[in-house]
Amino acid sequence: AFEQNNIILNFIPEGIGAFASPVRNRMVLPVDMPDPELMNLILHELTHIFQYHMIFGGSLSKGVASRPPTWFMEGMASYMAKDETARDKMFLRDAVVNDRLPPVTADFGGFFAYRFGHAIFEFIEERYGKEGVRDFMIETRNTLGARVGRAMQRAFGEDPEDINADFRRWLRKKYLPELIDSGEPGDFGRPFRRAPGPTSMQASPEASPSGDLLVAFSSSSVAASVVGAPQVDVLLYDTKQRTVVRNLTKGFDKEFQYFVAQELTLGRKDGRDIAFSPDGNEAAFFARRNEGRVLVIVDVLKGGIRQVIPMDVQQQYSPAWSPDGATIAFSGHRGGQFDIFTFDLDTSEIGQLTNDSIFDAAPTYSPDGSSIAMTSVVGDYAKLFRVDVDKPGERFPLTHGQINDTDAVYSSDGERIYYTSDRSGANNIYSLELDSGAIRQHTDSVTGCFQPTVLGGLVGSERLVYTCFWKGRFDLYLLDTEEPITEATLVAEAEVSEAESQRTPDLAPFEPAIEVSIDDRNRDKYRGGKFFLENVGGGLGVSDDQTFIADAVLTFSDFLGDRRIIGAFQSVESFQNFNVIYADLSRRWQWQAHVFDDRDFFIGVDARGELRRGQAAFTQTGATISASYPWNVSHRFEVGGGFILRDIDFQSFAIDENGFPVLDDDGNAIPTITPRSDEFPVIQASVIGDTTVATSWGLVSGRRWRIGADYAPDTDTSGTLTQTVSVDFRQYVPITRRSNLAYRFVGFQSEGNFPSPVYFGGLDTVRGFEFRSLVGDRGFYSNLEYRFPLFDLLATPIANFGGVRGRFFLDIAGAYFDGVQEFDFWDSQNDRLEDAVASYGWGFSINLFGLPFHWDFARVTDLDDSADSFET
Repeated sequence: AFEQNNIILNFIPEGIGAFASPVRNRMVLPVDMPDPELMNLILHELTHIFQYHMIFGGSLSKGVASRPPTWFMEGMASYMAKDETARDKMFLRDAVVNDRLPPVTADFGGFFAYRFGHAIFEFIEERYGKEGVRDFMIETRNTLGARVGRAMQRAFGEDPEDINADFRRWLRKKYLPELIDSGEPGDFGRPFRRAPGPTSMQASPEASPSGDLLVAFSSSSVAASVVGAPQVDVLLYDTKQRTVVRNLTKGFDKEFQYFVAQELTLGRKDGRDIAFSPDGNEAAFFARRNEGRVLVIVDVLKGGIRQVIPMDVQQQYSPAWSPDGATIAFSGHRGGQFDIFTFDLDTSEIGQLTNDSIFDAAPTYSPDGSSIAMTSVVGDYAKLFRVDVDKPGERFPLTHGQINDTDAVYSSDGERIYYTSDRSGANNIYSLELDSGAIRQHTDSVTGCFQPTVLGGLVGSERLVYTCFWKGRFDLYLLDTEEPITEATLVAEAEVSEAESQRTPDLAPFEPAIEVSIDDRNRDKYRGGKFFLENVGGGLGVSDDQTFIADAVLTFSDFLGDRRIIGAFQSVESFQNFNVIYADLSRRWQWQAHVFDDRDFFIGVDARGELRRGQAAFTQTGATISASYPWNVSHRFEVGGGFILRDIDFQSFAIDENGFPVLDDDGNAIPTITPRSDEFPVIQASVIGDTTVATSWGLVSGRRWRIGADYAPDTDTSGTLTQTVSVDFRQYVPITRRSNLAYRFVGFQSEGNFPSPVYFGGLDTVRGFEFRSLVGDRGFYSNLEYRFPLFDLLATPIANFGGVRGRFFLDIAGAYFDGVQEFDFWDSQNDRLEDAVASYGWGFSINLFGLPFHWDFARVTDLDDSADSFET
């Protein structure tokens, strides 16, 4: 439900925990997490609402102009909520000890911005007091643009470079001693992979029962490193050679939206994400497909999907296969709570092992299958418990204390449990002797080690493979418990007494610091018909022939965004257009009503063969109503109908290949467009697909396409007045981490007694040609661009400009009137374009005060000769 909310219409990756909107001060959160985390999340988002009031003064335009860096907004929210976990600090520790810290004046995104910003606010409080935090916030509010360095100088009276040096020194004093006292991941285990790739990351390992094979999630392609929630694959490893045997999920990107892979597509939760069958022939994991997650079982030996199993449980993760091979246990959400469920592979029945308000996750079977160890959040902390399969109503504590323990896995003989704990301040690997209660620490990395799995093998040679974070990436490490690099440390001889371990404890609920009751007098029924201004957008453009274009878009919505009114207004020179849409998005069948009045000129050819701008408009006025239905996440179809009044008050003539008018037998120029006024009903249909992936600088991968058709009968005579088929296809291919190829093809064909002309050219269609100078009832244009970063930041004494990106492009197009003009795309004798046209050039984009500005410089070419100068 959170992913499909209508307040924000773009796709929300699973790793996004919540968001706040400055419009109407809304916070949107999925209340499906442990209570302590939910409390921190609410505080985090409330801080954003506070920021919108205090920094932006409730003004969206001021927020756009002010544009504090991401680390300021998110770091302050994290600092105020005090929501940092050991896992969160792992990213900052890693940046400090590996000297990967950006300057305080930089603006960057991603999860590290949260951690970096949190540390800056802690530093400010420690050095300048809470008054310093207040002063910094006020000066940021009073500083135009993203010049956070200027705000620091005003607030603290110090040069930003000095503040940056002091901040780095403060962090080193805080974390470098921890590196000396602990160590890096390589001090405790060896890298598991013999030949890791330069951009690949691995996480969530799971060993086969025999210990000779291992599976893990991997993001190992350039495309995976580009997107925020990368596509991943499941790789199969030979544990003796420590090399990849095969990719078990190659080509699965079209089957599923994403795999449930912690730290690669999700944030950190609990447990591992893949389960091995007892015979070692199959592996199971969860993936998102359309409206929910499904259990995917793949063939380990041959590759390919064995089964895809939908369930009536939501948000499933952390599967565990029972030793007898009959059942898969997993964490899931149903009935407003997270519990441990089981899936019977023979009967397809879902059982429920736990059923209470306690947050339960990360199950793992004992070697004999009689019990399950799991993580339960009790009060403020996650602890390990054991549940006997035949007595699911009872649970027995395995760990105690004010620390977080998770990721349990049994040793091969069942005498120990290996698990992850933040006992040392960072997440590391520990073991618990079940008979004695003794706890040993096996790793002590300053960053973090977690998700252990056991390689069985020969008796007395138990090895562990686990995930570590180091130098900005996740990878797998191998630890031999018999011959460790660093000996395990006994940290507790018997933390849990026998009496405590043999009873079901009283599970303390979480108690927030503040409890607020809702006054019934303040309750009110939700009214979906009350609209308010949601967003204002628009753009300005001017082509080299001085054609001026302006757009303005106003969006109104109800509080949940289910119903929207969109007003789009355009000015092309002296012509004014408007489009008003009412859309109801509250159900899967969505519908909209559309009223429009389009008054535009086009450029045609007069009787002397000269290009001339029409002084009157090509007018289409009408109303339509349509319905849309998505049959999966990426595809939908639309149908609709309406009534249109059309007025064409301009005459255009055909020209031959030499630029002269085409004459009929009487010596008169042949018109391609003649003045006409008519009115007619119309029916419309289209099919749309969209698998694109977006980043802050634009679309980077995937495909977007639309095939549409409309039909209008001729009510005055018979047959068809006009019918048009159009195609709009776009493809995005990543080349490097921040560059990509973008291709677009638009084609159309109009038939009938009087087909509607289509016109394009100039600006972002075919650059280098006059605006809308290409006209016809047949036509196409295509663009190929290579897009790349130029500068991440341009700092000037007045303001800082971010996100400067460049592009090289090639545009090819053509248009003609069927039956009146001949059209040959290519002149094979001279090896050049004949009737088609083309241009090439370069351009760049820059963000000014939160708004994108684009410049393009084009040169016309026939792919043989080119024009002498560039047009802008």
